[in-house]
Amino acid sequence: MKKLLLAFAIGTASLVTFSSCTKETINYLPGKTIVLPVKPADWKRTGNVYEYIFDMPEITDRIFEDGFVDVAISFDKSPNYYDNIAATIGNYHYSFQYGKGEVTIFAEFLGSNPVPPEGMLVKIMVSDAEIGN
Repeated sequence: MKKLLLAFAIGTASLVTFSSCTKETINYLPGKTIVLPVKPADWKRTGNVYEYIFDMPEITDRIFEDGFVDVAISFDKSPNYYDNIAATIGNYHYSFQYGKGEVTIFAEFLGSNPVPPEGMLVKIMVSDAEIGN
């Protein structure tokens, strides 16, 4: 009787173990990071808002519809750090928008007598994804 119970226990454990295995598939969808410099003289000013437009052919219809775009900035005076935007940093509120083929960065000066932002590197991350809905 003990041998029968032991055989039953081993059989049940094997069945549970093997039937609970599931195959997980991870599809790798490529991304791209572009780092570009922006100098103070590069900005276009409208009132207290400065803007800079990047030509980004990497933002295709597919990326626009299903992918992801993110932007971070690194100031020339502190090159060891990137700040993700939208963020308020110093006297500016930084934000961005993107569309097919371009990214626009905004720097709104928060005081009076606006001056352009200091020199910086702009890191634009473009990631592909599959539609999830």
